[in-house]
Amino acid sequence: MSQPSSERQQLLIAGKQRSSGRSGADAPLLSPSSSSLASAGRAGSFARTYETERGTAVRLPIGYGSVNAPASSYLPDQPGASGSPAEAIVPDGQQSRSRARSEPPSAEPGPSSASPAVSEATSAMLSRYKYYSRIAPGADSQLLMPHHVVPPQFLLILPFKQISKQSSIITIFSIWNTMMGTSLLSMPWAVKEAGFATSLVVLLIMTGITFYTAYLVLRSYSNLGRSGVRVSEFSDVCKFYLGRYGELVSVLFSAVALLGAIIVYWVLLSNFLYQGGCFIHSQLYNVTEIDGTPNEFRVGNRTFHVLCPNYPPLPVQPTGLPNVTTPPPATVAPPDFRNGTEPLFQRLWSKTETVPFYLVLLLFPLVCIKSPGFFSKFNALGTVAVVFVLVFVAVKAAQWGFHLDFSATDAANVIRQLRPSFALMTGVLSLALFCHNAVITLTRNQLRPENNTRDLLIAYVCVSITYIIVGLVFYAVYPLAKDCIEQNLLDNIPSADVLAFTARIFLFVQMVTVFPLLMYILRAQLMHYLFHSVYPSWVHVSVLHVSVMGVAIVVAVFYPNIGNILRFSGALCGLAYIFTLPPLITLLEARMNGTLTVGRLVPHCCIILIGLANFASQFFFLNK
Repeated sequence: MSQPSSERQQLLIAGKQRSSGRSGADAPLLSPSSSSLASAGRAGSFARTYETERGTAVRLPIGYGSVNAPASSYLPDQPGASGSPAEAIVPDGQQSRSRARSEPPSAEPGPSSASPAVSEATSAMLSRYKYYSRIAPGADSQLLMPHHVVPPQFLLILPFKQISKQSSIITIFSIWNTMMGTSLLSMPWAVKEAGFATSLVVLLIMTGITFYTAYLVLRSYSNLGRSGVRVSEFSDVCKFYLGRYGELVSVLFSAVALLGAIIVYWVLLSNFLYQGGCFIHSQLYNVTEIDGTPNEFRVGNRTFHVLCPNYPPLPVQPTGLPNVTTPPPATVAPPDFRNGTEPLFQRLWSKTETVPFYLVLLLFPLVCIKSPGFFSKFNALGTVAVVFVLVFVAVKAAQWGFHLDFSATDAANVIRQLRPSFALMTGVLSLALFCHNAVITLTRNQLRPENNTRDLLIAYVCVSITYIIVGLVFYAVYPLAKDCIEQNLLDNIPSADVLAFTARIFLFVQMVTVFPLLMYILRAQLMHYLFHSVYPSWVHVSVLHVSVMGVAIVVAVFYPNIGNILRFSGALCGLAYIFTLPPLITLLEARMNGTLTVGRLVPHCCIILIGLANFASQFFFLNK
């Protein structure tokens, strides 16, 4: 249930008084008086660290169940308690030892162990931390328990390995690595839809808005921490200010973002697997074309091996491109499938009819693993894949040269500076610049927390530069009409291209390792919220896996357009996580503190309206 604003204000005031005048065991946990805690008989532990012969140790309570249980399970239901899980993160190799050492001795009295629901709740939280800790090296792995009043005899010393804090460089790289994803491949298409000049303006505006709202997420988390409220992620912040409905909205839209990413991954994996098979087939049988699409064009005196699926079927000469010619129709004429002469390879290896189903054989066993922590070790492949895409674009730019004729007047070659469909780019960027559900985790272990805002800004600038390099440069060097640029830039490169084949292999392997992690996080969030268990039964999990993968297959077969999938899922998730929740929480916080003014209200309301307009505008371009 949501807390009354007066109780929240008392909690914030008490926390500020404690942080300014009192600390340690002298400070109350959640209210000015600790008598209610003592009378309840369920106090927890005051976390203290000691140096032992085995290293740094943390004092934990005995007789209070598993050390992995949320701190809220040790407390009475007090007004002002946030109810959010404590930041209890134990290194993988130490969980079993920690549980064993925290079991109460037979002679010690105390409450019984935590319920299975409590353990499952903590497991759902830890699953997300494990994933993001691979993105943010050196993430804090020590138990952080709230301040309680407990006699020393109820404490037990547990050794933990001291984890070093991460530098600003690691923090910047972690945020950059989190935002780099499948949206990178759709940037040239987004530039085409927005217009050359407009795309740069849209990118700068969206970067500014998303950075500011991510900063608001960090600020709300820091303010609650200074007030003595323990929160682990942004959903806990939403629950504190908006109650259960706020938590539900944050969890729901986080799941929608994951579902959109899963669908895009399935479409791209199908594409990469299909193109890889076509490359092997072309090398074995010396076949230059698979589906009859021309892959050789002459522009002036130069020949370019590129694809433009939007061209009319040969032998009709493309109109509007006077300087572009194609090989004789006899060498590129597509096979006549109406007479049943379709090659066996094309019947068995189709981008939309067969390959999406072949992926089930590879991915379904992987997503059924209960704890796919093994795959998180391959997170570095994501960085390698992004770097290779940058190298790929740079090599093609060197080979093709720049093809920007701003003086062209014909419809095919004209460079459009502004197009009404620029809203498509804002939708894609809503997902491409989205890290709001992970930014708290990524910056929690910062060596100098006062630099978090600066590091967040630098990370967003680096992300924007990366998108500019891939989007604008590929758009500028593509030798044919810009309307030929596909929603996946690799679809403009023939399957026989060795460099493109290598890029597809890198991306395929990286996505295969990330896909089980995405499914696992989605499963943990939904199953825990619905059934209070990360793995309620194999039936529940199997139904979820079949349903999600079934949706992904249907989209890959009937609508394999990653740009449109990205813009709709990004606009929907951005409406909640980027444009609505952070400004709304900021306004509620200002109202509680009595600092809400018109000058603060108007710009934050404008951000919310921009999010609504961004989402609604996606439906005006359904034919894209």
